[in-house]
Amino acid sequence: MAIQRDRRFFIAALLLSCLTVSFPVAAQHISLRLQVGDKISSVNGYERSGVSYISIRDFAAALAFPCVYNVERRKIELRLPNHRVKATAHNSFLVVTEVATSTSSVIQLQESVFLLDSLYYAPASEFISVLDRLTPTGVLLTAEARVIAREPAVAGSRFDITGLGIETRSNGYLLTIKATRKLGYFDTILRNGWLYITVDAAEADTIALSKFKTNDIIRKIVVFQYPASVQLTFQVSPDIAQADPMIDAQSENLLVALHTKSAMDKAELERKEREAKQDSLRDKLQVQRGRAKLDVIVIDAGHGGKDPGTIGVSGTREKDVALGVALKLGKLIEQNLKDVKVVYTRSTDTFIELYQRGKIANEANGKLFISIHCNSTERKPSSANGFEIYLLRPGKTQSAIDIAAKENKAIELEDNKDRYQELTEEFFILLTMRQSAYMKYSELFAVKASATMADKLKIQNSGVKQAGFIVLVGASMPNVLVETGYLSNRKEEKVLHSVDGQKKIAEALFEGISEYKVAYEEGLQEGQVDESQKN
Repeated sequence: MAIQRDRRFFIAALLLSCLTVSFPVAAQHISLRLQVGDKISSVNGYERSGVSYISIRDFAAALAFPCVYNVERRKIELRLPNHRVKATAHNSFLVVTEVATSTSSVIQLQESVFLLDSLYYAPASEFISVLDRLTPTGVLLTAEARVIAREPAVAGSRFDITGLGIETRSNGYLLTIKATRKLGYFDTILRNGWLYITVDAAEADTIALSKFKTNDIIRKIVVFQYPASVQLTFQVSPDIAQADPMIDAQSENLLVALHTKSAMDKAELERKEREAKQDSLRDKLQVQRGRAKLDVIVIDAGHGGKDPGTIGVSGTREKDVALGVALKLGKLIEQNLKDVKVVYTRSTDTFIELYQRGKIANEANGKLFISIHCNSTERKPSSANGFEIYLLRPGKTQSAIDIAAKENKAIELEDNKDRYQELTEEFFILLTMRQSAYMKYSELFAVKASATMADKLKIQNSGVKQAGFIVLVGASMPNVLVETGYLSNRKEEKVLHSVDGQKKIAEALFEGISEYKVAYEEGLQEGQVDESQKN
């Protein structure tokens, strides 16, 4: 049945059935049957790690919508009647542009789009959900039945943020963000002519926001809609010097007072900045060179004092193994990397609160934070074995979630437990966004350390994983948590308990640090050159 481009498309069912191909169970091609009206089309699909993906090209072809490719930038654009949806390979963000207004917004998927054999694959459920919001179809993915079934679109659904307003005040302007309910956590940042307002657990009506008429004060608006938050980004007049947010108790709206400065003050400030920049150029370049060095490494021995951590089959305490490895690793760094200072969160059997560990690292101006621990299973003894390296992100597996919960239990021994926010998935998504500047190098170190530990140790490599460890939250630098092995495994407990075993683990970690140091400093030197050229 032919479909006109200016009509809604309706999907009655999308049935998934696996093809017989030589792929592992966790990653395999699948065939998707797409039913549109009375016509059934077969499209390419892929399944990996329990997630079903659909070929964007085949999906568009079945619905008679054109696609445009940018091979060099590895992008594909799906052209709907009223919107353009752009996806990028190995990226979880979709850029949605309304044709009538040329207004763009960004939507983040839980899984990234990927490119395989010249086809772009998007996570089926999320991708169709996005299109459903643009052109309502009522399409839902029922995982149990492995079928996409059509249901009536829900009428009268409300957005949390529905519009904007701007008013003149004696000392500046009042920006009103209209809300349908009392908004929860929000964050406001004014920097370099841009105002960033992030609202947790909220969804914005991007169509309504795009109708706001920009002016000399609010010059541009970009909306980034994420699964757990929304970010409103405003390009504001350079005369805006301060932004103070508040909730209107009567209307539930979010009000932002935009304060201005006089033209003379601005000119004087710019003059002083230019003079200071010229006078201190040499000093600034020297500071930049200093920053491009891995000169401080913070080693965090997990648990300690009244917190023994997990207990091994034969009574080995996690806190003792962690401290033994930490001290041996620090000694190797001090002996072989003379330009690197080692900072310990603890060097004796003392109890250090989780938040305090990140504070120690930050006050020392650390460039890398390594937290050392031991793993265990609830049932002892067990055959579970191997080392793991974790990054700060929401756990994707139950095992990772359980391990994080075990390590985070140290909070129960602290005097003030109220300082920690509720450990929800949304909380860790926001933390991941805030630590995005460090994540590249956290991943780089995790990969290199994982490789050197696998090469040097006779312990299984369980790989690089992600979970929500509180001890990593406060460290404003690249950071990882290393589970050196399982104390619930008799054989690994002997290795972890022995001085020789701890020494070998420290040596393997040191090799990873050495390789990472070279890559880290080369990467920052390249960024420094780019920054100096801008000056």
